[in-house]
Amino acid sequence: MDPILLLSQLLLFALSALGVASSDSMPEALGRPSVDHLEHHLIRIVIALGITLLVSRLRPAWVAKGAKVFFLFALLMCVVVLFVGDGPGGVRRWINLPGSFDFQPSELMKLAVVLYLAAFFHNKPTDYPILGPVIAVSLGAGLVVIEPDFDTGLTILFLAGFTLVMVGVPWRRLLAIGGTAWLLVLSFSGLYLERFKYVRERFENWLAYHRGDLSNLDALYQVSQGHKLMIKAGLFGQGVGAPMPHRLPEGHNDMVFASVVWAGGWLAGLMVLLAFGLILNRGLYLSKHSEGSSSVMAVGLTVYLTLQAAVNIGVVIGFLPVSGSPLPMVSYGGSSMLVAGIAMGLLHALSRETARESAQAPAVPRRSR
Repeated sequence: MDPILLLSQLLLFALSALGVASSDSMPEALGRPSVDHLEHHLIRIVIALGITLLVSRLRPAWVAKGAKVFFLFALLMCVVVLFVGDGPGGVRRWINLPGSFDFQPSELMKLAVVLYLAAFFHNKPTDYPILGPVIAVSLGAGLVVIEPDFDTGLTILFLAGFTLVMVGVPWRRLLAIGGTAWLLVLSFSGLYLERFKYVRERFENWLAYHRGDLSNLDALYQVSQGHKLMIKAGLFGQGVGAPMPHRLPEGHNDMVFASVVWAGGWLAGLMVLLAFGLILNRGLYLSKHSEGSSSVMAVGLTVYLTLQAAVNIGVVIGFLPVSGSPLPMVSYGGSSMLVAGIAMGLLHALSRETARESAQAPAVPRRSR
């Protein structure tokens, strides 16, 4: 396994346990959860690490060949969840499975989009017409949006867009597709925002918060409470079990970064950023030294992990509007942890394949003087 990727993954898992344990230690008077999450979370970490190890033994070429089938399976799951799914407030985002495990197809769709794009660009130039992938990605994101899960649907579109940019698809194609997509969004945005008002309210409350309008702090309660905890944490943190001065909703999940900082201090927050920075650097290195579908896969997987991390941390620090995007390999959640484990396993597989190809490459003879 790749030592840099493995170190980053283990570091994130350790900080994840720190954050979840800190959240579970919230005093009962402040709204302590009725069920402790740490024990279940540690089990999920072990499972995710085991999945990473298994997936790392795959050949990237095999993964690329099965990518379209995997994408169709993810589409099917996104359709199934619309009929049998469950979630808060009448939304349909999770499929309840035996063993108290809730599977979220939208998380699987993020990975499926990356693998589909990798398979599409295998042996194709970057200037190749991309209407097929655009339709496929739009369909996947659209199914997620109507669950409704607007934030994740938008993340899937950005994920695909960033991947296409980094692969080298000409800007004229990207701008044409982006302009068409924007017109479609404008056509249906009024109806959608009227049906699901929470999307518009989140954005408006975020703008009001940054304008200094504090008349509706309840709408950004999570963010404001997270800010207070991170400021009071100090350089080295308050330690696991230190009582929080106030309640932090979803401190084990969406707001886990604030819990990590509270327990481990600003240094722990920097360690989270360092771990994702190492993954970004290593993933881009693997993409640069790979070809075909392997190169696209390395870019897509790296963008998936680091973009989602950036979105989550951006929400916690108030830079972005509130969303339900988890912090990969850190937030409490079975689906997110499982898919992130698969993504890391594929990066390990790409690293092994790159090292093998470098070893087999003929040495360049030196010129005699």
